[in-house]
Amino acid sequence: MVIPVKIAAASTLSAVPLVYGLRSAANLEADIQFLTQEEAANALTAGTIDIALLSADMACGLANTKVLAGFCIAPVKGASSSITEEWNVAVDAPVAAVWVAREEVSPEVLDAMEEALTLGVERIYEALMVLNECPRIDDYTFLTTQIDYLFDAKKHKALEAYWKRLKKATAHANPG
Repeated sequence: MVIPVKIAAASTLSAVPLVYGLRSAANLEADIQFLTQEEAANALTAGTIDIALLSADMACGLANTKVLAGFCIAPVKGASSSITEEWNVAVDAPVAAVWVAREEVSPEVLDAMEEALTLGVERIYEALMVLNECPRIDDYTFLTTQIDYLFDAKKHKALEAYWKRLKKATAHANPG
């Protein structure tokens, strides 16, 4: 059974393997829209898309949504990469981007999503080949040495702590 799902993602190098996995999935019919972070967040909250890849800062505090476990876009520990600039998040953000779904998205869709994302992360070179017949070695090196795609419990806990700090800073920035 092929499951239809509407997905928004940013057109960034770090998202290429994830998008490749979604497009290549045998059990997922992904309608992928490339949107800005603001457009994706608005479409997600309006219900016109089901799942979005959003920056950690943009995903903070979205109503009626849930962060998906499994995959994210995060800098490799100790890496000095441009990923925070690519996703427009603070340098101290433990995760640059996360997958966020509307609360109504079914567990079957989430399982199919995880399978598709696994495929993409396991086939980074193939993803780059689809993007360009002759992929740049610098792009492959960046994706395989500077980015950690696994969203584990440690990153999830760090992201929640980051969001708490972000919410406190926002609350103090506009006292009334």
